[in-house]
Amino acid sequence: MTGPNPPSNPFQGLTQEQALATMRQLQADEEPNPFLMGQLCNSVASSQLLQGTPYKSAADFFCGQIPGLSLAALLRYGAVAREFSQEVVERFGITRLELLLSYRKGAHLMQSSEEPGSTFILVPQDNGDLQPKRFVDCSTRELRKALEHLGSPGSYLPISPADRARYDLLCEAILHHFPKGVRVLMRNHEGTTLLSFEGIPVSKVPELAAVVRMQLQAMSERPEEEEMPQPN
Repeated sequence: MTGPNPPSNPFQGLTQEQALATMRQLQADEEPNPFLMGQLCNSVASSQLLQGTPYKSAADFFCGQIPGLSLAALLRYGAVAREFSQEVVERFGITRLELLLSYRKGAHLMQSSEEPGSTFILVPQDNGDLQPKRFVDCSTRELRKALEHLGSPGSYLPISPADRARYDLLCEAILHHFPKGVRVLMRNHEGTTLLSFEGIPVSKVPELAAVVRMQLQAMSERPEEEEMPQPN
């Protein structure tokens, strides 16, 4: 997964005291630089500085010596700084790039780290479809949904034509009755199509139930060949 030219590390050759002083300075900066903190951690990890110490990792070393330094954050910074350049980190941010690394691993992708924006991500949609999007166009929420799909692909199986037809009829009736601020969402969870509603005031729940009940009654009275789409 690593690009042909991994990021150069300016912190090689530091002593323990110099490494700690540098990390303290990076942590104390008004706007801490997670990329440089990750590079520094990686530099210590690849050196011989921890030999003969009780620390099992560079992250343990820094967190054991510097109060308030997050072990989880430092591990994240190191993972991203090991793979991407400072320019790429400044462009996309630590969180999105960390999610990209997890997605690459889960999807078994071999991509250059110099231009990660072109990586295609399969993003599950609310209706169960998978939409390919370039990483540069994906939000953090979409990246998390893509990772969720990798871990549990049954959560985003395709919606059957019959369920999609029922959804369209229900959605039309509900949105006609509640024209503002309401969303009707559909997804497939392990083979079962689920509906969820957003933006329905608690006081309007009885009205929602009445609309759904009337629409289901109308659907049950329609001939099956009219209700369901016919194959071409």
